[in-house]
Amino acid sequence: MTFPHPAKFRLVVAGPTESGEADFLDVDGPAVIDVPDVANGAFYWAVEGGHSKENFGRPPASVQLAGPNGSTFGVNSFPARSAGKDIDINKIDPTMDVGHDGDPAMHASDTIDYEVVISGKVDLELPGGKVRTLVPGDLLVMAGVPHAWRNPYDEDCVYIVVTVGFNSKEEL
Repeated sequence: MTFPHPAKFRLVVAGPTESGEADFLDVDGPAVIDVPDVANGAFYWAVEGGHSKENFGRPPASVQLAGPNGSTFGVNSFPARSAGKDIDINKIDPTMDVGHDGDPAMHASDTIDYEVVISGKVDLELPGGKVRTLVPGDLLVMAGVPHAWRNPYDEDCVYIVVTVGFNSKEEL
């Protein structure tokens, strides 16, 4: 099965109208990132500062992982043969902690990420050279640990991602 570019998925939102009636809501398109030969993606939804019926989110203005008490929802892709490509991750999302294990592609964030591979495959590398190859149907929970993505394969890897920001330290 072939999937569209991450920015071409259709987002359907069911929520309350201004009068409180349940309806399908018209929303803007996703925030898109495209770094040729490295990664591309689209974040379709984001919640900032806590979840509630009154604060259920909106399309984000930019591609960034969830902040404290927030969440994001999107589709990402690693192009075929994008393994080991150097990229300054700080230019993509300045909230990421980069450069672990002497590898500029190794990064971490203050989020818990839920990911589902829907096509292709990708290698997930942890510090110390620990590697798992993820394939369609694999579910990943990423608990804020340093990691790097590598796709040395002949097919793009497309996956769904939800990021949930850790609670802010002030609230603990």
